[in-house]
Amino acid sequence: FLLSSEKDGTAWVSCKEFGKEGKHGKLIVDNAGDGASLQASEGFKVENVTKKSLTLSHEDPNCKCDFYAPSKVFSNIHKKSIRSLDVSGGIGVSVCDENKLLIWDSNNGCVRRNLEGHVWDVYSCRFFPSGIVVLSAGADMQLKIWAADTGQCPVTLTGHTAAITDTAIVDRGRNIISVSKDGTARLWDCGKSACLDILTKENGNINCCAIAAVDIDVGHSEIPPNEREIATEGKLLLLGCESGVLKGIGLQSRKQIFEYKCDSAINCCCFTSFTAVAFGTQDGKMTLFDLRARLPVTVWEESASPVLCLISVKNGLFCGRGDGSCIFTAFNRDQCIQLTGPGFDPVYCMASNGTSIFTGSRDGIIRKYDVQLT
Repeated sequence: FLLSSEKDGTAWVSCKEFGKEGKHGKLIVDNAGDGASLQASEGFKVENVTKKSLTLSHEDPNCKCDFYAPSKVFSNIHKKSIRSLDVSGGIGVSVCDENKLLIWDSNNGCVRRNLEGHVWDVYSCRFFPSGIVVLSAGADMQLKIWAADTGQCPVTLTGHTAAITDTAIVDRGRNIISVSKDGTARLWDCGKSACLDILTKENGNINCCAIAAVDIDVGHSEIPPNEREIATEGKLLLLGCESGVLKGIGLQSRKQIFEYKCDSAINCCCFTSFTAVAFGTQDGKMTLFDLRARLPVTVWEESASPVLCLISVKNGLFCGRGDGSCIFTAFNRDQCIQLTGPGFDPVYCMASNGTSIFTGSRDGIIRKYDVQLT
């Protein structure tokens, strides 16, 4: 589905299956009778309307989609394209193309801290599990750890020889992971501000990473692990590469568990369960991958627009794309949700604090959505 409003109060809507001709119609406010109502044309039907949501269906193909408008729009935090964001409880952290790394109130968008210290662009920012410490990294090849309440940076980690593209936090955060355009994934000791090991060296950029405990064999270390490694046992490091390679590495064993090659660069990845992961590619495909079979189980090819970000929420995936669409796809039921607002501005990043979804896009606006997932 695609929904777009017009200045005269009407809107047009499209329903399109990938590779097939789309169906197009209009939404019109009908002021006849006792009160205004919303009517649809060309086979579309308005199923439900609230102040922040709209449910539309189409008879052929038989499909339905829930559209959600943002509950809050934060346009005062950034003025340039937002590259990364995260939320934890009542605070958020985000960074934009002006290299402004900011802490803000997730309820009202009020900026609390400006974290200054990176020399060049920041590409990744996230909260530690405590929710009061921030990890950031970027083009200056540095990882920085910040106190969110004071804005102080007690730890800076160096060692990469090219821009850092993504990070992951191991357990409570004694150790962290970083991946870079230099082709390496590194394990760091935050307490000693030191690199414990280079976990892999790839030919080309590593674009994204994720880490989680899994219900598969991730190998055993042939030598005792470093005493500074905390909670690395039983965890899988997932890497998505510019070359189109998806790779799984046993974090403690350092052994390659699998390697899968697809046709396009992998832009984002995440874990969806103890036995499955998802990844999105530059050619627009979103793939659910079974770690036991080492093969894709489902490939969604809804659009040719690049998949730029993914988050796993309640047995489904929110997917942000280069065309501005942001859609939730459920794994085990027929539920489609689309978040409105960015228009045609790419959605570069998403996050959830358990109750709301936050998005950051090229227009410099952070949007908060209160979505009902069944």
